[in-house]
Amino acid sequence: MCMALGGRASEAITFNKVTTGAQDDLRKVTRVAYSMVKQYGMCDSVGQVSFPETEEQGAIGRRPFSQGLQQQMDHEAKMLIARAYRHTEKLLLDNRDKLILLANALLEREVVNYDDIEALLGPPPFGPKKIILPQSWVEAERDKQDVEEDEPPPPLSKRRDEDVDQQLV
Repeated sequence: MCMALGGRASEAITFNKVTTGAQDDLRKVTRVAYSMVKQYGMCDSVGQVSFPETEEQGAIGRRPFSQGLQQQMDHEAKMLIARAYRHTEKLLLDNRDKLILLANALLEREVVNYDDIEALLGPPPFGPKKIILPQSWVEAERDKQDVEEDEPPPPLSKRRDEDVDQQLV
């Protein structure tokens, strides 16, 4: 959630305003928060329950929970998002020097890649990222499928004979 809120929080910190560019991230964060509360049982005040999404229910129908519980779930989802946003803001403010470097690079070039970020901010604190080229991944997946297809299934006749022998003993 914090990663998705990073763009919105950095706009607010750097430019003192938020644009509509972060709207999709906010929609995703809201969906994650509601899923945590309504589907994954990750909220103590709501409990270990899992309600289906309204889209999954299909047509018009009754909710499997009361209006009071819906209000509580709304409140909990908002609280999760607010805590994540505050945490994201704190993280960005603690690293404001790096945020300013990155913001200036984005204003100058509009798009930065991994190498640009590493040149600006230094190497990642937990070691370099392992970059997998898309083509390499596709080839690896194809190779896995080829190997699985090449392996013959165990012969059925042997298994049946062994089962018969076991039953006679």
